[in-house]
Amino acid sequence: MKRHHAERNLLLRNIFEQVKEQVTARQVGEYLGIHIFHNGMCCCPFHSDKHPSMKIEKTYHCFGCGVGGDAIDLAARLQGISQYEAAKKIIADFHLPIELPHKKKQQRVQKKPKETEQQRVLKIRKKVDQWITHAIDVLIHYLKWIEFWKECYRPEPEDEDWHDLFVEALNNERKINDYLDILMFGTGEEMIEFFRERRDEVNRIEKRINEYERRVYEELRGISADGAADGGRYPGAAG
Repeated sequence: MKRHHAERNLLLRNIFEQVKEQVTARQVGEYLGIHIFHNGMCCCPFHSDKHPSMKIEKTYHCFGCGVGGDAIDLAARLQGISQYEAAKKIIADFHLPIELPHKKKQQRVQKKPKETEQQRVLKIRKKVDQWITHAIDVLIHYLKWIEFWKECYRPEPEDEDWHDLFVEALNNERKINDYLDILMFGTGEEMIEFFRERRDEVNRIEKRINEYERRVYEELRGISADGAADGGRYPGAAG
């Protein structure tokens, strides 16, 4: 199972890295209709921006609202889709020679349902598929934070007390990898069972990420405001 996790994570990272190596945030922005000046500046599409405050080349960053990221993140934000779906769309839009993983198809043998029953099943299936796509994005996002916390808050050998975020990362990394294996490579029955039994847990994870990122953003905004008065500070500086 550990080997399967490593293979799946490597495959996912390879897809994202291949996309980012072949397509820049600027190319994505121009493809999706952002007017970018020769110096790489443009008006930020994520807030009311009358004067160009976003720099966009290989990656992008808005000096006004602080949003930023890579080509995949930009495509996801502009189109309101998950990063995984954004990567797939970039591959299709730019005709990139990147192979995507295929889910196992569940083999079912049943009589042709009545029209009303068929509509009901299709409606349920569509709802499950939409939720699975969203759940994959939430768990990938959480896994990125887990990897960051493990690296950022890794204790020194002499440390007796471990940071809460480091402990959270250790406690959840294996579980999140297991969940992603089911959602990305599981059978139809496995994914439906996950939908029934793990919806609330995924919702809690999403809420936890949103609360954490909101707190980080508020802290950074406070540091930025203080920095304007005392000559500038960087996140995490004492003061």
